Amino acid sequence: MLDDMLDRTKMIYKGDVLAGSFYLFLGIVSAITSVLLHFFSTKLGYYYLKIGMAVFACYMIGKGCIMIYMYWSRCIYYKSKNSIDQSEVRDEQEYTLFRIKKKQRSRRIYMYIILLGSFIAFGGIFHQEKGLIVGTCIPIVLLSGVEFCIGLLTEFRLSEYLRQLRK
Repeated sequence: MLDDMLDRTKMIYKGDVLAGSFYLFLGIVSAITSVLLHFFSTKLGYYYLKIGMAVFACYMIGKGCIMIYMYWSRCIYYKSKNSIDQSEVRDEQEYTLFRIKKKQRSRRIYMYIILLGSFIAFGGIFHQEKGLIVGTCIPIVLLSGVEFCIGLLTEFRLSEYLRQLRK
């Protein structure tokens, strides 16, 4: 029973490392987009978009690296173990419950940001300062959308893992 739990714990943290790798990938793509916008665009709206994408890239690369480091170290810890004891199962239950509650708190905020940012960006198309409005809203909506989607997928994985831990 506890050996099966050890395998599931390793799998959860491997999935978290994979999510961190996805953040890192998105950050690199955003950085490349920002560099391309810098060299191949002349309009002011693209300038604002370039700045937003650069900030988005820094955030995604930073978050991806931190996630990979944090969860890879936990994965290595559990890989070095042959079995898991009851106190570690309780610690995993508490940590997983903490992570689920954190994801649930963030989910509503990200939804509101996505909706508000999308409406502002759409309205900004008809405004005389459309480059500034649209160029700043796109990275904000992208960030919220990515955080919402990955957070939701992670929350589903963690909920199932917590259900298995409580058995």
